Order: sequence, then C-alpha cells, then structure tokens
Amino acid sequence: MMTKKKIYYIHKDWTYLPVGMVMECVSLVGRAFLEARHTSLHRMYNITCLNGCKCGIERSKFLKQNLKSVDCSFLKINAFPGVLPNDLQALSLRGNDIFNVLPSISQLTDLRELDLSGNRIKTVGRDKMFQNMTLLFNLNIGKNDISTINRDVFIGPKALEHLILSDNKISYIDDEAFADLRELQTLELELNFLGSLYRDWFHGLSNLVVLNLAHNRIHNIPASVFQDLNSLERLYLAGNRVSTIDPRAFSGLISLQVLTLEDNLMSWISTSAFQSLPVLDQVTLDRNPISKIKPLDFSHMSVSKISLSQMPELRIIDSKAFYNLPNISTLQIAYNKKLSYIDPLAFMNVDTLTELQLHHNNLIGIQKDIIQHLPDGLELSLYENPFKCDCNIRWLKQIIGNGVNNTTNSSIIINLPDHLVCKSPDFFADKNLLDIDIRKLNKPCGPTVLNLTLTENITGKVGDRKVLECRSLGDPIPRLHWVLSDGSLVNTTLNEVRRRFFAPGTLVYYHLKPTDAGPYTCISENYIGKSEIIIKLNVSGIDINLFPIGSSATFITLVWNGTERLSFPQYKINYWEVDKRNGSEVGEEMFKIASPTRKTFTISRLHPNTAYKFCIGYEDNSNYWLRISCCTATTQDADFLMQGISRTSNVAVASVIGILLVMTVTICLVSVLSRKYRQRMYETPEKSADNVPLDNIYRPLLNGG
Repeated sequence: MMTKKKIYYIHKDWTYLPVGMVMECVSLVGRAFLEARHTSLHRMYNITCLNGCKCGIERSKFLKQNLKSVDCSFLKINAFPGVLPNDLQALSLRGNDIFNVLPSISQLTDLRELDLSGNRIKTVGRDKMFQNMTLLFNLNIGKNDISTINRDVFIGPKALEHLILSDNKISYIDDEAFADLRELQTLELELNFLGSLYRDWFHGLSNLVVLNLAHNRIHNIPASVFQDLNSLERLYLAGNRVSTIDPRAFSGLISLQVLTLEDNLMSWISTSAFQSLPVLDQVTLDRNPISKIKPLDFSHMSVSKISLSQMPELRIIDSKAFYNLPNISTLQIAYNKKLSYIDPLAFMNVDTLTELQLHHNNLIGIQKDIIQHLPDGLELSLYENPFKCDCNIRWLKQIIGNGVNNTTNSSIIINLPDHLVCKSPDFFADKNLLDIDIRKLNKPCGPTVLNLTLTENITGKVGDRKVLECRSLGDPIPRLHWVLSDGSLVNTTLNEVRRRFFAPGTLVYYHLKPTDAGPYTCISENYIGKSEIIIKLNVSGIDINLFPIGSSATFITLVWNGTERLSFPQYKINYWEVDKRNGSEVGEEMFKIASPTRKTFTISRLHPNTAYKFCIGYEDNSNYWLRISCCTATTQDADFLMQGISRTSNVAVASVIGILLVMTVTICLVSVLSRKYRQRMYETPEKSADNVPLDNIYRPLLNGG
C-alpha cells in the first residue's frame, strides 16, 4: 500500500500524491534551479572568448568549486594565447600543437587549474613561470616533449597538490626540483626516460601520497632514496628495468600500502626491503624473471595481498616460501607456464589466508600434506594444470568427491572442480577428475622426479655459475640425492666454497671447472620404487692462453692472448716453483696483478735454473680465484747471467770509445769552422767600406755649416 502525502498548493486546495512523485518533483525543481543558476553564472562571467573555446563558470572535479574557466582543448592551436583574462581560474589547452608557453602566463595569478597536456612543449623554462601562481591546485603538463626539469621551474605554486609530468621525455631532474611544493600529494612521472633515482629529487615532499614512476628506465633502487616520503601510500614502479633493490631501498616509507613492481628484471626477492615496510598491504611482482621462491622470501610482512602471476621463469616454490604472514588474505600465483613444483610446506603460518590462486600453472601434482597448513574456509584454485592423476592428487579427489554428493568434511573449498582435468597417465588422459573412481588412485605410489633445470643438456664456461634443480612427488614423500659426474654421491654434507647442495634437490656450482663436465643424476626413492633423471653438463674453456716469450736467469716474460682477453677487469697471475722431474709444486705460491690492457708481463726476482708454473686467472668478489690458463717455463742458469753481464760490459766499453772518437772529431770540425767564420767577419767590413760614398758621410756637416 503506497503511502500518501498532503501537498498544499497556492490555491489552497488539498490533494494526495505518492511519495515517489513528490521526490521526482523535488528533483526536477532542483535540477531546474541548478541549471538556471549555472546559466546565470555563465552570464556573470562575460569575457571575450577565443574563437572555438568554451568560456564560463565550470564545476571543478578536483576542488568541487565553480571556477572561471576557459577551455580551448583540441582546437589545433599552435601558439599560446597572447591575451587571457587575469582573473581566470581554470585554463585548459590540452590536445593542441603548442610548442612554447609564453612568459605572460605568470600574470594569471588566480589560476587554480592548468592543463597543458597533449601538446609539443619541449621546455618549461628557467624563468619561474609559475612563481606567481600561489593558488594553483592542479597542474597537468603530461604528453609533451619535455626532457629536463630544472630547479627553479616549480618555485612559487606552494598550494599545488597534483602535478602530472607523465608521458614526456624526461631524462634529467635537478636536485630539489620539487622542494618548494610542500603541499604536493600526487606526482606523476610515468612514461619518461628516467634511468636512476636520487634522494634529492624528493626533498621537501613530506605530504606526497602517490608517486608514479612506472614505465621508465630505472635499473636499481638505491638505499634510502625515498627516505623523506613519510606520507607516501602508493608507489608505482612497474615497467622499468629494476634488477636490484637495496635492502634499505624503502626505508622511511612508514605509510606505504601499495607497491607495484611488475614487468621488471628482478631475478630474486629482496626480502629485507619488503620487511622494512610496516604497513605494506599489497605488493605486485608479476612478469619478473624470478625462477624460485626460496624459504622465507615472503616472511614476517604485513601484506594482505601478493601477486606473482605470469612469471616467465618461475619453476619452484620451496618450503616456507610464505611464512608468518599475519594479515595475508590473497595469494595470486597463476599463469606461470613453468611452475612445476610447490613444496607441501610452502605456506606456513598463513592463518588469515582466504584465497589461494594456483590455476593455469604447470603442476602435475601437489602432495597432500599441503592442506594440513592451510586455514579453514580457504578457496583454492587449481584448474588448468596438467595433472598426473595418481596418489599425489588423491587428496584433491577426496575433497571434490563426485561434485554432487560430496561427503568429505574438508574445510578447503575447491573452485571450479569440473575444470580439473588429468593429463597423464595415458589411461586417464583428458578425463575430468570428477569422473574418476577414487579407488583407481592408489594411496601409496612410487616417486616421480621432476627436472626443474628444464633441460637435459646445459652448457657453461669455466668460472660460470650453474644451478641444477630437481624435486620429486610421491607418497610417502621420497628422498632425493645427486650423483655427480665423477660418480660421487651428494647429500647435505656437500658444503664447499665452489659448490654446495641445498635440500631437497638444489645443486649449485659457483665456479665451473673443466673437470665438472659430465652426467649428473638426480635420484628419487621411497619404499615403492625410485625414479631418476640425467642432466649432462658441458663446460667450455675461456679463450685466453698464457705462454712465455722470453727468459733470463732471474725473470720470465709472459704474454696472453685470445678473443676474451679483455673480458675481466684485471688478472691475477699466480706462480710457484715446480719439480723439473714430475711437475709437482715444491715452492711457495706467489702472485702478481696485471691489467687486461697489457699484452706482456714480466715476473722478476726468480731463481736461476729453476722451473716455474704460471697460471693466469680472475679473482671474484668472494675472493675465489678462477684459473683460466697455465704454462711452465724455466729460468736460465747463473752462467747465462754472467755471460749476459760480460757481453753487456764489452758492448758498453766499445760504445764509450766510439762516443769519445765521435766527440773528438766533432770538436775539431767545430774549431776549424769557427776560425773560418771569424776570418770572414774581419774581411767583410773593409770590403763594404769601399762602397760607401763620402758625400753621404759628410753631407750633414756641410749642411749644418
């Protein structure tokens, strides 16, 4: 029953109208009033409007106020308007062909909003054009051709809260270029050519809330670069070339909630950098070349949402990769075409997790122990994975049942169970898991070893770092070990400077040697059976060759060549005495440092008639010396040294005698020539005097008489 209301009209009759009709009438009256007011405001702002422009009072979506406005957008204007009303509050010239901004713009001291985006402006100059715009609130200079931001450009607009410089060609920003913008809340710098970050850029921006640096060329995030941005809540760094993040990169960002780092070149997680953000809520790392999420990579963080999707190299999520995340609600780990293994202990102490997305990966199975550490009510997405339907997904079949009469008491919710399809074995290929009788999925089963090196043949050079990865599935959980190329068995006891084993199946060579080449076998075993894969490692040498070119009794000169001679910043030449009979080392090892630009190097202070072995190599940051090439040489005996001295003495005596003879002859010649020269000088005055007329000599005297 619709209620009625009494409406009193001017003619003082009573009537009843529905409430809805009353409200509609009020709305119509209100709109009419606003339109009338808007029209009157337009009439109130009478100016000579530029041809094609819109002039009048417009409502600002930023300030929520009516502003005296001129809108000359998209009119193909190629010059900045010469005459504009001084009381103008909002000016839009976006989407034109303007190249320069006239200095007269500084006279618009009442401006609140200025939009110059989408033009061809190359510079905003050094003449402090915004200095008098103390009321300016929003400034948009995006989509232009600006390359440099000078220090004095933004001196003056102290009320500015939103500055858009996106989609320009900015490659250089002066230190403290934004320091005068104390009220700035949004700074848009995406789609520019910035290659590095500097702390002085952000000095004075203590009120900044949003900083967008996406789609630049930034390759590194240094320590404390954002130290002054205590109010920053959103930081966008997507689409750069970031490969390293300093552990202190985000220090000072005590208010940061959203961090985007997708589409970069990160190959590992900078855990301590993320842990330094006390209120971080969302972090996005999609499309980075990270190959493995290691233990504790995401641990002790405040985040509620993590995204690791479309990672081109992600293959492994190891034990405790996500550990002790008290606020986590969503994990997006989907569309990773190489992700083949998730450890059953990968998600630990994630009690607030409500959504785990693992769909569209390369998982053939997940061990059942994983559900023991997932919280009640979790929604789990596993569809579009190439499952091997055996004991490793029996637990999944138990949860989904037949999709109709699910009698399990599992607290895990499986999303889209009808999209869980078996890829193998052959008799289950392309069958929906819902349609498979659980009795055909054996409870225990033998191991399936996974080659997570992703190839059966790998090649590296001497000194390279190489990682061999394998994991396994099975019930009960299998044991893993490696058999090296020399036949030795590797387990957790392998812990050398040059190579190490990390459980459950990671074998790391930090510096390859030629002897490391050969087959490597990863073996997975449980009481049901065993499975293995073989990976062949090929090691090629570095094209640098060392050999001697000269020797004496106390020194030997070496030379090295090859196509990779300039590949290292410096070389370390180690040498020691060796037994002439069997080549064994018998003396103390010594070394010299050589520059790669030198072609020869002489090692002196050697013993006569002694065999030496020389090896050239490179010492890395971990002080590991990589041997590249070696040679042997023997110094001459002591008699050779004396002969050299004797020959040197005879030559020296002969040289001295020759020099004395030459000097004597030279002195004689100089003496003779000197005498002849003096004789000529004496004769010349007499001859010249005969030619001087006497009249010329005595004429002055005669004239004076």
